[in-house]
Amino acid sequence: MEEQTPKKFHFTKQMKIALAVAVVVCIGCGLVYLDTAYGSGKIRGLFVKSSVTQNTGSPKAGILAEIPLDAGSSPSFAVNNQAFLLCTKDGAKYYNSVGDQKWNDTFTMTTPTVIQEGKFMAVGDLGGKNVRVYDESGLLYHVQLEGSLSQFALNENGYLSLLEKKDSGYEVKIYNAKGTLLKGRVEETPGIYPISTDVSDDNKSFAVSYVDTTDVYPIGRVLFFYVNPEDSENYTDSLYASAADKADEIIGNISYRSNGVLAAVSDKGVYGFRDSEEVWSYHLTNVVNYISFQQKDRIVLTLGDALPGEEGKEEGTVCWLSANGAEEASYVSGKDITYLSAWKDGIVLGTDHTYTGIRHTGREAWVYQATQDVTDVIPMESFSRVLVVGQDMARILDMDKYKGEAIDVPEDLVETTPEVQTDEALPIEGETGSDGAKEQEAGADTQQAEGENTDASGADASGSEKSETEKNDTEKTETNQPAADTESGDVPAES
Repeated sequence: MEEQTPKKFHFTKQMKIALAVAVVVCIGCGLVYLDTAYGSGKIRGLFVKSSVTQNTGSPKAGILAEIPLDAGSSPSFAVNNQAFLLCTKDGAKYYNSVGDQKWNDTFTMTTPTVIQEGKFMAVGDLGGKNVRVYDESGLLYHVQLEGSLSQFALNENGYLSLLEKKDSGYEVKIYNAKGTLLKGRVEETPGIYPISTDVSDDNKSFAVSYVDTTDVYPIGRVLFFYVNPEDSENYTDSLYASAADKADEIIGNISYRSNGVLAAVSDKGVYGFRDSEEVWSYHLTNVVNYISFQQKDRIVLTLGDALPGEEGKEEGTVCWLSANGAEEASYVSGKDITYLSAWKDGIVLGTDHTYTGIRHTGREAWVYQATQDVTDVIPMESFSRVLVVGQDMARILDMDKYKGEAIDVPEDLVETTPEVQTDEALPIEGETGSDGAKEQEAGADTQQAEGENTDASGADASGSEKSETEKNDTEKTETNQPAADTESGDVPAES
């Protein structure tokens, strides 16, 4: 899955119709993936070998396991604590842990893309005709399409919603966890195109976002439908609610939140809808480079240039929105952001070859300096234990101990890799960065004078104290989270 630097656009009224048509054309070609579970879809260009090895003996400090990769077969990963799904063009394999394969499923896909919602995972062939849905026990069901797949999403119960492109138009389809088709909705109105779908976690309704190009300017629209016949018998075409149209806006992504509200993102704002009622809105002053719905209790945005006529925030700012649409935290990277993923305990932010783990409070937890191109950085059973996917190798790293990779080249060619920072290595809140650094230097000098040494893995003598501090920081973060009905979406995520 190759990371691509996000393109930055300033939308003008003259560009809106052209952009709407371009989005529809791209979706029809299977080139755009609007993923309600993961927030971005990226085409992977690697091949995963069958071997998965675990370090034994004396592993390099902090490198817990390695998974060799070769170019050619588009690997994707989904992670659930120590377990993980490894998917390629040729099939999927599920591991209870490194070296302990539980099952495998063979298939052939051109552009396999993995999404996950809770314990369920789906692999869809974008632009192709297949979607396969799994849980930890293996394949649950397989969907074969007549047309081509342009978008798909899961709910926390294994229900699948998808958009199928056909010669005559589009069709929205909803399947239950047994693979039974519950609803099929044909979209053939000229000039009105479905963009994104999602199904609610109570299994009762699904939503579809549209772009209406029949007027002078495009209109963003969200419609709500019942899934089950007993709920929809008094409604035409099962349509029971329509959110307010957004004139001169394009609503690209929608996602049900843990509190039942549907979040919708346009080029001008982020909105929360409870059926036809708009319950909150967040006005955008900047171009949004990345957005993540992976963590269902919050939405994470990375911001680019200021929009025309807006003062805007500093480019490279990250904003956290709560389930109620309020900005609860922010972080200024000061750099061009090229990667974003959100998880239960924090986010991973990429700027060129530097990847930073940041708590949902906006506080840095660790920094990873990559020595090669990285396509994914996925936390596993803890926020500090991550799966780093590179060009020729995926590694499971313990960020509390990892101190960089030893490269077998002459010493005069070796570049120094910055040490990983943990929460506790940062200045104490309220202190300046320089003061904090001075105090850390003083503490280090004192430890050296007293003869305190680091252990063989590179962790210092206060490692256990660091772990406890990190635990307290996590507990504090969870205390500050808004109340939620479920904890679904804490991947292994986000469509």
